[in-house]
Amino acid sequence: MNRIAIVADLAGFAGTAIVLLAFGWHSTRKLAAAHYHALNLVGAALLIVSLSVHRNGPALMLEVAWAAIALIGLVGARRVA
Repeated sequence: MNRIAIVADLAGFAGTAIVLLAFGWHSTRKLAAAHYHALNLVGAALLIVSLSVHRNGPALMLEVAWAAIALIGLVGARRVA
């Protein structure tokens, strides 16, 4: 496996961990909405990096949508705050 593929895998694992941790923390009400959306945006961005190397169109489309929704949520949370 080449270095680009390894870095893409690491980005994908990190992104997955961030999204899952954000969901868990938010579900236990230990994470503010703005932080939840910010972590989702970061996680989705890392997964997009991974999916750009390891081509999977449907998953890439999901992550782009996930990032867009997180960005909209983050902007909305900042307006309320």
